[in-house]
Amino acid sequence: MAQSWLALLVALVGVVGTLSAALVTQVRADRVKRLEIDTLRGQHAEDRAHAERMRTLELADAHEQRAEARQAEARARLRACYVAFNAAARQYQTAQVNVVHALRAGTDVTVSEYVLSALEEARTVFRASYAEAQMQLPGPVLAAASAVSRRLNDHYGVLKKSLAETPRAPVPPDCEQRVQSAWVVLTELRRTMRRDLRIDDAAP
Repeated sequence: MAQSWLALLVALVGVVGTLSAALVTQVRADRVKRLEIDTLRGQHAEDRAHAERMRTLELADAHEQRAEARQAEARARLRACYVAFNAAARQYQTAQVNVVHALRAGTDVTVSEYVLSALEEARTVFRASYAEAQMQLPGPVLAAASAVSRRLNDHYGVLKKSLAETPRAPVPPDCEQRVQSAWVVLTELRRTMRRDLRIDDAAP
């Protein structure tokens, strides 16, 4: 009888041991699985965070590139405006000097009319260029451009008066000096433009 109970107890312990081993194995397997899932989730989260950081950097870089492109385009437009206005002002001044030379030489009516036509054309181009410049030039450059505009337009009025006289008298010496002096303000305008464009200007 005792041996039967002993055998039964041994069998029961064996069954319990087997079941316990299976249970422990299953628990361990579940724990390993959870760890793998957690690790995978963490890796996915890191990947998403990295991808988000990269996208943010790419967007920032693209935004910076667009901003730089806009600045470069605006600078190119400003430079083109400077070139056009400087050229128009110098052409206007040259046309005035040519009128002075024609009046001083006492040339005939045909040549004088040709010179006057060139003066009017240069004035028209200058006025259009100045109107555009007023919308683009920064303060210091606009101040220099305005000084040029006033000087050239004042001289234009004096020359037109001399051209309207009948018979045409030689241009007064002081008028010729005033017209020639406009080169000074044109030179200052050019220097102001070059400084704004950050171009080293060692030329007179």
